[in-house]
Order: sequence, then structure tokens, then C-alpha cells
Amino acid sequence: MNILFLNQSETVAATVKKLSVHLIEITGTEPNTSGFHLLNNAGNVFGKYDGFTTLYRELEDGFILSDDGSVYVEPVEPEPMPAPEPTLDEVKEAKVAEMNKAQQDAIQSGVDVTLSDGSTEHFSLTERDQTSLVGLQAQVAIGAENIPWHTSDEDEHCKFYSNADMAKITSSALSYVTWHVTYFRDLRIYIRSLESKEDVEKVTYGMDIPEAYQSEPLKAMMAQKS
Repeated sequence: MNILFLNQSETVAATVKKLSVHLIEITGTEPNTSGFHLLNNAGNVFGKYDGFTTLYRELEDGFILSDDGSVYVEPVEPEPMPAPEPTLDEVKEAKVAEMNKAQQDAIQSGVDVTLSDGSTEHFSLTERDQTSLVGLQAQVAIGAENIPWHTSDEDEHCKFYSNADMAKITSSALSYVTWHVTYFRDLRIYIRSLESKEDVEKVTYGMDIPEAYQSEPLKAMMAQKS
């Protein structure tokens, strides 16, 4: 399209696009704010835009003019809303979830068992291990010998354990699981009793639970350990 800017005597070839009543985009030439006319190939004017004298916005390959004095304003990104302060109950439940994970990690890490010959081996206690150990208890109960099982060392093969040793393994493992389950339940009750976020944040897995929040089974297990 042939454009004649009002402060020039020669036309320029450019692309003109009407964006709205007050905005026109021109690409393919340098910005000019003198107003302009559109000419056909014969040189006749077929569009007058004398009032488009405000540079609305510069583009990479052109510019936009306005005839009402308006200019482009870069939108301002709204400030992110601050995260709401968690309530006391939310802090408590987050701590409960944290302690539950600590319980599961402690259980799955496994337990050391001292066998009949005085050696100590470590046994993992994943959920699958725990399920299998219940079945091994049944074999112990019927007096089976040479019961196959494995330690937590994945580089070692399974091996046979005597009835006495398997009894030690299953008893130690299930007692270990029971301890952590009982301890966590009491700890959860204690956490939910606290009245400040600061006190909740101080809770750690393995801490001494105040006696008022210790169940009778936990007290009995603690007494056996001491």
C-alpha cells in the first residue's frame, strides 16, 4: 500500500492495518507521526488519516498510531498474593504427616537381631517383609527347621535359619513395628493437644512424650527397654 506521510513529499510502500476506530498499525517503514494519506497506484488519495499523529506503540517491524492521544501502557504484573498464614490446626496436621513419614522410614529401615550364635544381622521391614514375616511366624509355630529368609543386604543370597533364630527374627521385627506404631499414635495425640505453633514445631520423632500422653502399652514397652 502506498502511504504519503504529511511531512514527506514521496510515498512509501508499507502495510496498513486498522486495529480499531482509534488505532492503525503500519509495518514495513520507520515511525512517522505527521499523519498520512493512502494512495492508489495512480496516485489518487483514497484514505485520509490526518489525525493519527500520536505514536501509540513501536513494534519490531513497524508502529501503531492513535488519533485520540492514547499510548500503549505495558501491563503491570499483579503482585502475587502472599500465602495465607497456616492455622494452628493446619500446622498440627502437617507435623502429624511429617512424623508419620518418620515412623514409616524408621520401620522400613529395619531392625538388628542377635542370633543364637551371637552374630548380629540386620533385617529390613518393608510392607512386603512385614507380611512375609507373619507367614514365617506360622512356620516357627509348627516347629519347622531350615526356614529360608534374607537379610537387608541385597548383595547377599537368602539362607536357611533355624527355628530358634527365625523365632528371634520374627519376634524382634514385630516388636519393633509395634513399638513404632504405638509411639506414633501417642505422639499424634500429643501433637494435636498443643496450643501454639511454636510448640508444634519443636516436636521431633523419637522425643520423650509427656507421661500424660503415654498409653499403657507404650509405658509397658518403655519399662521393658529400661
